[in-house]
Amino acid sequence: VISTEELQSLVGCLGTTLSPLEADALRLYLEGSSYEDMAEELGCDTKTIDNALQRVKRKVVTHQQSRQVLQ
Repeated sequence: VISTEELQSLVGCLGTTLSPLEADALRLYLEGSSYEDMAEELGCDTKTIDNALQRVKRKVVTHQQSRQVLQ
């Protein structure tokens, strides 16, 4: 469970730090698309999708860690 404040902070952070590919991959992932479907829609390899989502995950973790330091 995530608080509304934390969610707003995360969305704001990701909105400014994600590349267009990372943002598109995250959107499709959250919509339930498979890596294969995402790759086809975005015109890239499934490994590119995997790498983009790994970068998103790292950015989320980094954001969460920075928020914990501030508290």
